[in-house]
Amino acid sequence: MTFCSDIDLLHWEPNIFRDAAFASQLLLAGTGDLSGTTFTAAGAPLIDAHIAADQVIVLSGALAGSYPILSVDSASQLTLSVMYDGLFPDSGPATPTPAGSAAGLSFAIRTFFPQRRLVSSILLRAAGIGAETDAPATAQIVNTEALRRPCVLGTLQMIYNALAAASTDPAELNIRAELYQRLYRRALGHTIAEIDLDGDGKAELVRRLGSLEMLRV
Repeated sequence: MTFCSDIDLLHWEPNIFRDAAFASQLLLAGTGDLSGTTFTAAGAPLIDAHIAADQVIVLSGALAGSYPILSVDSASQLTLSVMYDGLFPDSGPATPTPAGSAAGLSFAIRTFFPQRRLVSSILLRAAGIGAETDAPATAQIVNTEALRRPCVLGTLQMIYNALAAASTDPAELNIRAELYQRLYRRALGHTIAEIDLDGDGKAELVRRLGSLEMLRV
């Protein structure tokens, strides 16, 4: 599992799916038409390409930008929205806002799932569960929402490190990578994981991810 989505990354960095394309995984590309919040891909098999809600579609042309995908409605249609705070309600479904209408738009749907998955694995190990730990196989974090922020920040740090490593002028990219590193470490210090050890859905253990336990051996 991952503790954050591609949309969460977009909330922090509106251009990350455009500017960091080489560090992402391309799921699907082609052309299509947009009518309000409905995007119709021309002959593109959205479902076969594993396109799903919480991913991001990048449009080029008259309505160029990066837009959250709220749902995949058929093999060729999905619902998108402009990015705004209403997509992150405290309760209930998100309400999409139309981005406009245009035909013949080029699109690309990319994901940073590999980076998000790696950071999520690091967070699990910080909580003392998952692979390479002595925790029971049934152990899991029940308050997963608390890990969203550190997962986002750690993923963005990883992305900007990759961009800086490939750039001929990495100074600004290194600054952003260092910023997200500081924010990530700070977020870890404030994150408390509630851990269910026996699979009953109730937490038996509480652990602060930013703390380091020293054992005498």
